[in-house]
Amino acid sequence: MTLTMSARQSRALALLLLLLFATLVQAVLILPAYLLHRHYDFYLDQYSDAMARYQRIGATRPALEAKLAAVKARDPHKGFLKNASPALAASEVQDVTKNLIEANGGKLNAMTISQPHDDGRFRQVAVNVQMSSSVTALRKMLYALESAQPYLFVSNLNVRANIPYGFRPQPGPDPEILFVTMDVSGFAVVTP
Repeated sequence: MTLTMSARQSRALALLLLLLFATLVQAVLILPAYLLHRHYDFYLDQYSDAMARYQRIGATRPALEAKLAAVKARDPHKGFLKNASPALAASEVQDVTKNLIEANGGKLNAMTISQPHDDGRFRQVAVNVQMSSSVTALRKMLYALESAQPYLFVSNLNVRANIPYGFRPQPGPDPEILFVTMDVSGFAVVTP
């Protein structure tokens, strides 16, 4: 079966084939280039955003270095015990505790060393303290212990009154009416 066309139909068909061929050329040549361009644009935008973030982070470096220098200048080891060995660290806690108790009006009765506890890079050394004190002296002494250098921590505080029934204090200095037991501990940095 042969198909016969007029000259007008033949031109229309040729024009249609030309448009179809141009579309096919676009699909084969231009579409992959467009998709590749879009792919690279996406990654360029992503990397540009990352670069801008990194530049913002990098701009904070001088401020962070200044803060780090300030922290290093404050000597972070001043809150720790000077000696890392258990015996010397316990002796240091005993000396500081004894001096603070006596300086604030307390009377030391006994002091024993507890077993040290290692926790990673830190060693906790504690002493058990038994003392007599007045209420005012106990308040001053507890404040002095917890604000001392190196940092000392009070735990297991037990306060009992040592007064008989019907006791009336005499005018003058506060009597030592309290019997106090407590654990005082400090931390030392253990070098590996």
